[in-house]
Amino acid sequence: MKPVRLTEEEIKAIVETAKEVFGNDVKVWLFGSRVDLTKRGGDIDLYIETPFKGDILDKKLTFLVRLEDKIGEQRIDLIIRKPNADDEIAKIAKASGVRLF
Repeated sequence: MKPVRLTEEEIKAIVETAKEVFGNDVKVWLFGSRVDLTKRGGDIDLYIETPFKGDILDKKLTFLVRLEDKIGEQRIDLIIRKPNADDEIAKIAKASGVRLF
């Protein structure tokens, strides 16, 4: 995996939480400033693809609360889409991001 500005523990927590909340079919990308080693600070931008068909807002909130319990308070932007979404943010996140799982 390409180096990113997250610790191994943070990456592990993100992947574990995504699988717990969305299931093993989830795909997770980190994008934005945390994939640029020349930058400092910044929020954690996550793009998640999941075939989950239920209340996605509930799942989003559950993910954010559980992740905060594991890595502490962080600014996290979370975008959730169905698999193979082809809107602009999906294209940007997958093209410029680093797949974590």
